[in-house]
Parts: sequence; structure tokens; C-alpha cells
Amino acid sequence: MFVRTLTLAATLALAGTGAAFAADHDHGSMQGPSFELPAACKAASAAKEDSMKDMQGHMSQAMQGMGAQMTDAQKGLQQAMMSMNGPMMQGMMAKDADVAWICAMIPHHQGAIAMAQVGLKNGDNPEAKKIAEKTIQEQEKSIKELTSWLDKNAQKEGRQ
Repeated sequence: MFVRTLTLAATLALAGTGAAFAADHDHGSMQGPSFELPAACKAASAAKEDSMKDMQGHMSQAMQGMGAQMTDAQKGLQQAMMSMNGPMMQGMMAKDADVAWICAMIPHHQGAIAMAQVGLKNGDNPEAKKIAEKTIQEQEKSIKELTSWLDKNAQKEGRQ
């Protein structure tokens, strides 16, 4: 089962791999983005955090060695995907279905923003860049909506 999960995760990560790490918000750092789950998500999935970190570590090891063959855009996309996978998996471990999908979607949207930023930094097509800018705006709006829902509902869902 672990091998199948690792293979699937690596395949999904490879679908958008790139050569350089995405710059963080100021576009000046070569360090990849860091995604944080809201406190309600961390509380709801606390028991599963260690197994998610182990899985993320295994996926990261499987991806090593590929970087030398990737473009800056591929590395940036890969870093964004790898940064969102752990928090996304942790978020989905909440027992309540509503809280789980909301908590998984927040880092998913953060990853979409990071990937769009890679497109803005590395792309050269004006239409694609316009789509990336629109994606960032829409994902930021969605994150606010998801976080607002958590603030209002996570505790009453009884899974915090």
C-alpha cells in the first residue's frame, strides 16, 4: 500500500515538476513556500500529523536527484506541490467530513497561488500571465472564505 501511495504521489508531483524553486512572496528568495494550516485544522488532525510527516518525507526522498534535469519553472512548480502536499494530507485527516475537506482545500489553494507565482515569474505568454494573476486573486478570496467558515463552524462541528 505504501509503495502504491508513494508512486501515486510521485506521479502527481511529476505532472508539474520544474527546475528552480519558487520564490516566496517577495519573489526574491529561492526558498519554497511554506503552507500553514489554521489552528482549527491542526487541532482536528493532530493525531495523524506524524504519519503525514513520514509520508511527506518519503515522497521528498523519492523526488531527490531529479532537480538537475529540471528547468527553473519545473523546480518552482515541484516545490509548490511538495509544500502543499503535507498540509493538505494533514488537513484531510480531520474526523468531520466538512472540516476535513475545508482543511485540505486551504493548502491546495495556497499551492495554486504559489504555482501561479511561478508562472508569472517564468512564463512569457501574456494571456497565461493574466490567467495566473486571476488565479491568485480567486484563490486568495477562496482561502478567506474557507478560513471564515472554519472560524464560525469548526468548533460546533465538534472536531476541534
